[in-house]
Amino acid sequence: MFTRIRFIYALIAFTFVLLICNISIEIIDKSKVKAIPIISKKEIETKFGLTLNRFGISNNWIKKTFIKKKLSDSLNYIFDVSIPQDVNIANFIKEINKLLINKQVKVETREKKNYSNSVLMIYANNILKLQANLNQSNKVIREFAEYSFLVKIYFNDEEFPWEYFNRIFYDFTYLIIPSKKSVELKNMFKNNYAVLLSDEINESDYILKEDFSKQKLINNIQSIIISFGNDKIYLIDETSELFKSKIYSFIRDEFINRKIKLISLQKFPYLIGNTKTEVISLFDFYTTSLKGKKSKTFVVDFDNFIALQPIIETQLKMGDKVVNFQ
Repeated sequence: MFTRIRFIYALIAFTFVLLICNISIEIIDKSKVKAIPIISKKEIETKFGLTLNRFGISNNWIKKTFIKKKLSDSLNYIFDVSIPQDVNIANFIKEINKLLINKQVKVETREKKNYSNSVLMIYANNILKLQANLNQSNKVIREFAEYSFLVKIYFNDEEFPWEYFNRIFYDFTYLIIPSKKSVELKNMFKNNYAVLLSDEINESDYILKEDFSKQKLINNIQSIIISFGNDKIYLIDETSELFKSKIYSFIRDEFINRKIKLISLQKFPYLIGNTKTEVISLFDFYTTSLKGKKSKTFVVDFDNFIALQPIIETQLKMGDKVVNFQ
């Protein structure tokens, strides 16, 4: 009996000790305030410089001006940045905000001119860490590349993926092969289209074969033009058997008689590769070499065109221009 009582007392005491320990731990945990890391002035300036670079702003257009009276404990200079006229300052500031989100900073702007010249101020822990005068100027012009796209579309029994194209807000041209499906869908295109003559044509109303009579060839040429219009651009694939055939000169002349000149598909660089990475790398090479030169048209398959969207958006932000195919 004595042993049982001592055991009960010991158990109560142990429980009491555990309770005190738990309460102590909770009090200690609550007293610990998790330190919020404060972004440094150097990191803010790095993000600012990165944004300027993304918009194609040259280092020559950025000046650091030292001032006698400090704007804060750590800031004794401001940036004066000349911004090209084709750069939207509001979009530039949005990009700054994206890079600094979740960084415990506050971005403020003050317009000196409506939708144009602005003062940018970035605070961390309520301390001014960066100030920049963003002044639009017609004296600075970004070097850019200019290009257009012929996007080759393959129609099949699957539903056409309109949702991908609805997210693209610049001009491009669909490159379609004559078929009943393309006739059905062409009027739904928001963008222009061009027509490709190649070995991929396989429907009886449009196919052009060497063993056809002249009248049958004329009838099919007329079907193609009636279906797709005589105001469209027509291209010929010079690697095709159609181009190499004995009837090609006759076909070419029939189109010419209807005031349509067949343009070589091979006149335009084809963005293609074994992987999407190769296609992106090829596009990057072309856009870099095109800076300040004559515009170029690229031919690209639908899947690769979709894969290129992020880098195209990046290039447009830096000043490149996508134009209509003509």
